[in-house]
Amino acid sequence: MRALPTHLPKPRAEHLAVLASVKYDLLIVGGGITGAATTRDATMRGLKVACVEKTDFAYGTSSRSSKLVHGGLRYLEQMKLKLVFEGTQERATVQGNAPHLVKPLAFVMPSFVGDRHGPRKIGIGLWLYDQLAGRRRYGRHQRFDREAFRALEPTVRDEGLVGGALYYDCMTDDARLVIETVIDAERGGATILNYCRYLAPIRDGEGRIVGARVEDGLTGTQYEVQCRVLVHCAGPWTDEVLAQGEPGKAPMIRTTKGVHLCIPAARLPVRHAVVMTARRDRRVIFAIPWGRVTLVGTTDTDYTGSPDAVAATRDDVDYLKETLAHTFPSHPIGDEDVIATYAGLRPLVRDDANSPYDTSREHTVLTSPDGRVTISGGKLTTHRRMAHDVVVAAMELLGMPKRQQPKCPTAKAALPGAQGFDLAQDVAPAVAHLVARGAPDDVAEWLVNRYGARWSEMDGALSERLVPGLPFTVAEADHAMVFEHARTLEDVLIRRLPVYYEAPEQGLECVDHLAARMASQLGWDAAQSAAHIQRYRDTVARSRAWRT
Repeated sequence: MRALPTHLPKPRAEHLAVLASVKYDLLIVGGGITGAATTRDATMRGLKVACVEKTDFAYGTSSRSSKLVHGGLRYLEQMKLKLVFEGTQERATVQGNAPHLVKPLAFVMPSFVGDRHGPRKIGIGLWLYDQLAGRRRYGRHQRFDREAFRALEPTVRDEGLVGGALYYDCMTDDARLVIETVIDAERGGATILNYCRYLAPIRDGEGRIVGARVEDGLTGTQYEVQCRVLVHCAGPWTDEVLAQGEPGKAPMIRTTKGVHLCIPAARLPVRHAVVMTARRDRRVIFAIPWGRVTLVGTTDTDYTGSPDAVAATRDDVDYLKETLAHTFPSHPIGDEDVIATYAGLRPLVRDDANSPYDTSREHTVLTSPDGRVTISGGKLTTHRRMAHDVVVAAMELLGMPKRQQPKCPTAKAALPGAQGFDLAQDVAPAVAHLVARGAPDDVAEWLVNRYGARWSEMDGALSERLVPGLPFTVAEADHAMVFEHARTLEDVLIRRLPVYYEAPEQGLECVDHLAARMASQLGWDAAQSAAHIQRYRDTVARSRAWRT
């Protein structure tokens, strides 16, 4: 198979030079999935766009989700049919545009004696879920009696089991979905920078936004960026960002914390994603097969601290373990079985709901006459629709009535890894090509299934593993630096590769070796290397602090 041409991104210095010299239609603050998708959408409609992110792309909520692209089955209980319809339709759109990243996954829902929702009610809900998905579903739901369900998912508790059901949603690598969206926006002409902090808006004499001050986080150099509209896609940092331009503004969002556990698949070998009911508050929790681990989550509690300091607590972990012990009594999970934890924040729109669980997941787009657009709320699944709504609002501020606006192009626009690549036909030849170049079989299969058409960008040390027994290689780390804007150890080990989640020591096994590699590529001196290593060690320590 002939390798596809590669697309080298612009050097960071070139992006910074352009940032300081061009007048943009939109300057987008925030490089999570919403900011990346908005940048891509606006660029594809012909607008001149820049996007700045204070840390790394997908640093916050967008790399700390349940790794699901789902229609929102639980919202049926709240009769939010519009939200479920939108979710199921967007699920299919995102999966169609990135089939190498978004893949159908079967979920099973056991029914036990005394459950709030019996088999009949679950069956009605799943039938409605299928109907809202229409032809864009991945298979009809099925119902099973006790014995059939035991054969389907033998890990689940036998006592009190009366049956269960199966339905379909999708799983993904959330951070990689962001990275590919960033890459496509950049290829389309956007100026997009991580480690570039938004400081404050710049206004003209009438108070109208005409730009913003930003700071390169790697050098400390400040720049004035000219723009006609300032767009806030800051997720959990929304209120903080708004306060930089409007001190004293009332809070717009309600941040709620979601914690996940990473458990080796061998210790919790689920065949499907298992829907569980939390023992304390009857919330929905999942056990999800993801790579070489089972993800367990999530919690949903109010959080008022700094978004930069969010972490799992002892109570968060115990809450999830209690439900695991009840659902999987034959697979007891101890503290030592938890490889990693991660915690993210949902930037929900404030409403009058009493509990975080009941707070709406719908998104809100607000415009200000001074030239600002702000989005909050929403979820990973509907990021493309959210971006569309933001761009429409921004174009109106630019003086473009809806009837004159370019149509949204993203519904059928494949991400880079899916462009010209057929999963059914192209995987085997690509794997063979990489094996011929020295990649072990498992590494070749990992790279092709993860990067799709972009497998051909891989070069170099294809057989040099970062962690023994795992398919992550030095070649992939090099690729992250050259093609995907990775600038720190966390960027590589958490958001470009899932080493942090899957390696027994969360990447501490390879951190010194990788730091030496990155130092040679990025020009770190000894002090900078030591600082990067310590920062990664601190990140791992924070994920384990619940043990103390």
